[in-house]
Amino acid sequence: MTVIIQSGVPRIQATGLLADGRFVGLMRSGFPLRLHYRLELWRSRSGWFDQFVSDWSWDAVARHDPLADDFVLLRSSGTVTRYGTPDDLERALEIPYRVNLKPKGTGNFYFVCHLEVTTLNDTDLEELTRWLKGDVSPAVSGGGNVGGALARGAQRLLVRIAGLPRLTLEARSETVARAEGN
Repeated sequence: MTVIIQSGVPRIQATGLLADGRFVGLMRSGFPLRLHYRLELWRSRSGWFDQFVSDWSWDAVARHDPLADDFVLLRSSGTVTRYGTPDDLERALEIPYRVNLKPKGTGNFYFVCHLEVTTLNDTDLEELTRWLKGDVSPAVSGGGNVGGALARGAQRLLVRIAGLPRLTLEARSETVARAEGN
């Protein structure tokens, strides 16, 4: 994964996410993938600790549709795109993503991007799909029942115990100096 700054705007690109075939095999077995990105903006300081300025998060879900024998990519923007092969899906995942997160004020700044790729069970997928479409009412209102929440927690625990692959990547941009008036 790389974070490159072009014209003051960070561009995130993750490559080779499906290269070893583990995640493709899981998608074909019915386990969708969740790609959770978090881009952080930091101000460099001369002391021991840099200063966190702000962040931006977004998600994508990739899954295999066994009836159409293709791969579906659902992005945070709500767009749904189908790809005929795992290679086509991988090329789509490798397209650089521009985030309009810019430093304000003067100083030296850099970006750090975290990417977590995990498998989802059916309940996770349903909840995430609703959230990506803008429906947050069950989570906000507390409308879900306690039994359902416990069942979801147990399912998540079983998925983790099963040893399904999980990938965590992190990349940092170069430090850029921002002077007054830029």
